Amino acid sequence: MVITSRKLELELGINSSIATYFANERKVPENNLFWKNKRIYISTGFGFLTIPMIFDLVHKCGVSLDVLLTDAHVSLMEQGFHKLKQYESEEISFAEFLTECKLLLHDKIKQPHLASDLFAFFSDKPTSYFQFETKYKALARSDSFLFTLVDVDLTDEWVAQFLPYWYSLARPILLLDDFKDLEEDRITGDENTIIELGNNATAIEVAYNMGMADLDLLATINPLLANFMRRFLKDALSYVHIKKELLSQ
Repeated sequence: MVITSRKLELELGINSSIATYFANERKVPENNLFWKNKRIYISTGFGFLTIPMIFDLVHKCGVSLDVLLTDAHVSLMEQGFHKLKQYESEEISFAEFLTECKLLLHDKIKQPHLASDLFAFFSDKPTSYFQFETKYKALARSDSFLFTLVDVDLTDEWVAQFLPYWYSLARPILLLDDFKDLEEDRITGDENTIIELGNNATAIEVAYNMGMADLDLLATINPLLANFMRRFLKDALSYVHIKKELLSQ
């Protein structure tokens, strides 16, 4: 399925300039593992859809398009995604990924408190300025995306106010993966919120309710996107392996 700017606008509530930029204008970066073998910038799947979703969320929280849609800012994000894919494909270790991020960002940081806290957080050290997801480890695995904000001139107050909105989108997206991959994650031992919650039918229900509660907050800033996500989360309860567990309780 082709992701058009019109679909992004009408179904996901994405700002028209952001939708047009990523769906029509932005070229696939060369030699980038995240876009390996891709001919279009935004493909199906939340891995790619998250990009315009988050850019739009940041914009709706007050950051100018003139700042967000600069080539320098977007290119930095793309380079970071390449590093992340290197880690996910086991080309580099997580420690090497963090080192690569530091090298990538060292002369571009405009929000040093966020950068410092993210590096501390991912090194299992206490943070000094902001509170990230710590209750469920599986729900923190996309927080590396927040590195894409450290080159933007943001106040600490803005970051603190933004984080709940960030999680209102990031957590439901992660939960969708957790529902889909539950059986596989039980075998591989990969992080999964449902497993953390108790690994049973009750855990499935709790995870679902957590996601819906997050989307209630998202709806206050982007009701179309919240409804879009609710449909996917409701569909997750009908996955064969999920439905089987719920019926057996």
